[in-house]
Parts: sequence; C-alpha cells; structure tokens
Amino acid sequence: MDKTSLLILAGGMGSRYRGSKQIDTVGSGNERLMEFAIFDALKIGIRKFVLIINSKFPEDYKIKLQKILENNGAELNFVVQKIDTLIPERFHSKLQNRKKPLGTGHAVYCAKNVINGPFVTINADDYYGRQSFENAAELIKNHQISNQFFGMTAFELQNTLSENGSVSRGICRLNGDLLESVEEFTSIQKINDQISGQNEKGESKKLNQNDLVSMNFWILDDSFFRLAEDELTEFLENTDDFSKSEFYLPSVIDKAIHQNRVRVRVLKTSEKWFGLTYREDKENVVKEIESMQSTGIYPKKLWQK
Repeated sequence: MDKTSLLILAGGMGSRYRGSKQIDTVGSGNERLMEFAIFDALKIGIRKFVLIINSKFPEDYKIKLQKILENNGAELNFVVQKIDTLIPERFHSKLQNRKKPLGTGHAVYCAKNVINGPFVTINADDYYGRQSFENAAELIKNHQISNQFFGMTAFELQNTLSENGSVSRGICRLNGDLLESVEEFTSIQKINDQISGQNEKGESKKLNQNDLVSMNFWILDDSFFRLAEDELTEFLENTDDFSKSEFYLPSVIDKAIHQNRVRVRVLKTSEKWFGLTYREDKENVVKEIESMQSTGIYPKKLWQK
C-alpha cells in the first residue's frame, strides 16, 4: 500500500450547507469528518494523502493536518482547484463567466501531477466506514486495480438520502459485480414514499430505494487521468453554456466503460453512510460520530497518542 494515495475532495463551496462543511467540527475532540477517513486510511497502510481544496481553505487547518500526517509517517499534498486549473488556455475565454470550479471530475483531474499509482478518492463531507477502506485495500493488495480495472464502493440509495433536502447521486446499473453504467442524478428526494430525481438532461425520473449509488468512493489507477483528460477536452469543446454545466467524476467512468477502456468492480458494503449536505445534517453526524467514539470504534481524541 506504500504507493497508494487517498485523494480527498475538499474544495466544494458548500452553498446548501451555508458554510464550509469540510472544516466544520463533528468529533468530541473537534475533529472534522474527513479526519475519520484519514484515520481509517492510515489503518490500512495508506501513507500518501492529497487534498483538493479551494483558495479559502484555512491555513491553520492545513498546518494541523500536516502535523497529524507527519506524526503518522505520512505525506500530504494540497492542490488548489481553480476554475482554470489544468485547463488548456484555448478554453479560458469560455470560462470567463464561471463562478465556481467545473465539478468532481475536474477536481480529481487536478491531482494528476501529484499522484502516481493506485488511489482511493472520497468526498471530505461523507463518512464511508472502515470496511469501505478495508475492501479497497484488498483490491489493491491483490493487484486488481490496473489500467483495465477500477473499483467502486456502492451504497443503497435509501441509505444516502437527507431528511433536510435534495441530494445528488450517481445511480449505478450492474452486470454481476461489474458496473455497467453510472448516471449522475440531481435533486433526489423522497416524497410520499416515492424517490425521484433529475438526470443530466434535466428529466425527472422515478428511482428505486434499493438502487445502488456512487458516493464518490472510487478505487482508481493513475491511468484515470488520461481518461479524464480526454473527456474533459470533449466537455470543454462541446459545452456552450458554462454558467452551470458540471464535469462529473461518474460521467468520466461511465464513458470509459461504454468505450470498453475500463471495467469497474463494484463492492457492496453494509457500512452506514452519513454526510453533511445541509446545515441540519450536522446534528445526526455528530450523534453518529459520538456513538462510534463512545463505543471504541474511534478514540475519543482521534490523534492523541
């Protein structure tokens, strides 16, 4: 696992959360949610960490994370995702009116110069559970991640909804344990026991509570960056309105699957997912973390030696 990296997407603007959810404290020792993922990643032997951040990420928290990882024999790189990061100059004029970065696909692509080898990618504001990391480690240790095979941890849609508003998820279709397609849906919510959401064309669709979804827990090979570059170029060439268009990570994977450039093994987990989408979600997240710290799954002071 010494060549494996954990890539944490921590650059979101948090408009629905009304604040920077990536750095809001949720643990009894004032830990942020991403720190529990870092703890689990260290447990499975990951020693390289990359954070995709925005320009407003606090300097004092960067110093704290550096110290935590240095104390655990690990290295940490910060990459600032700007609207034009790694975007060819010929497209810059198209992005002049863009107010925020291009999305999760672009966020991961921003790490291409600091990652060599397999890597796990996660959202900073989601909790995935230790089993998710252990499953990822098994794939990597058994040499099942390559330029032909990626991995993904899937959760049931019904277990990833917020009671406080709509969410976005990648809806997965499987053939055995292989991913057949993944389609990004936004505005997903449950009303009167019926779940529905909007696909990338803006069409409203009914969804099944047992549908498997991507929560951006991917186990990837560094060949991903070539796939992302090809897809990003096509996205930039063919998109007319960049005011709201998003370059999604699942869309890169989906395109590569349909072009037979890669296959993706899906790992199902019984772990309970929870996360921070809305400010009102924090109360539940704090309760979940408190329970795990009080029962010994995590230390009450995560980094206290």
